[in-house]
Amino acid sequence: METISAEDVGIGVDLFPALSPLTFSLYDSFLSSHCSSCFSLLPPTPPHHFYCSAACSLVDDSPTVSPPDLSPILSASDIRAALRLLNSISSSSAAASLPHRFGGLLTNHHRLMADSSFSVAIRRAASFISAVLRSDRKDTLLEEAAICSVLTNAVEVQDRAGVALGIAVYGSRFSWINHSCSPNACYRFVISPPHSTTTPSFQETLPRITNTDKEHFSSNYEGTVRYGPKVIVRSIKGIKSGEEITVSYIDLLQPTGLRQSDLWSKSRFICNCGRCAASPPAYVDSILEDRPWYDFPYTLMLSIPGSCCLGA
Repeated sequence: METISAEDVGIGVDLFPALSPLTFSLYDSFLSSHCSSCFSLLPPTPPHHFYCSAACSLVDDSPTVSPPDLSPILSASDIRAALRLLNSISSSSAAASLPHRFGGLLTNHHRLMADSSFSVAIRRAASFISAVLRSDRKDTLLEEAAICSVLTNAVEVQDRAGVALGIAVYGSRFSWINHSCSPNACYRFVISPPHSTTTPSFQETLPRITNTDKEHFSSNYEGTVRYGPKVIVRSIKGIKSGEEITVSYIDLLQPTGLRQSDLWSKSRFICNCGRCAASPPAYVDSILEDRPWYDFPYTLMLSIPGSCCLGA
């Protein structure tokens, strides 16, 4: 699967409007300081526990639970996100393509369940979620697929200061954008209460973007919950018509070996983009291999344009 630009796109162009997530969850450390629905800072005396407003409390109908500490590789936020995902998508629709897809997104179920370090924690979490939802199914395959979908597709949500507040999973328009260590696009988040007037405006005509997967599994799930932190993708290089749109899933200011390890641990794949496959290594990578990354805060700019995603 990949996402292709159907026309030439310049630098600093938003590729589609802000997308609502399929599911999301704050990290535990921010539950007492940020709204569990929109991720905004809570007021000094919040009107509702965990929420900044009555509107946020009303739109979030997911069960309020405290997941058990099951494993270092499966956090409470992962479990809450999987629970919210199951609560927002009908079981009959999601079950149509189990266990390899959930809501149209790849789950990597077979890879994760083949790894004992993941499978034990996933099964325990699936049993917990099944009990919370009072499921009467004979197995927990649906819950396992939801958890695997979160582990595979979740991105870390950061505020404007770069503080990681939690995680979110988005539909196919975002999740089908592949990784590259030399990307032509970046993404940022819009964190604001429902019906906020601070949501950024967009140009009247947005570029035409297409998915190459002919089955279009997730067309019915885009922005299912209609609230939570939104994501915007913006070009950071000129993109030609027919060219694949790519973003980075990881910190690019790392040597090739560390990037590969990071990608495998987070997304279960090995990158073979032009930068990773270059022989001899690209100039920026040869520097990173020889010296610690903190000695070269400017090296990323040598091969990758400055991000346009810091704008409003």
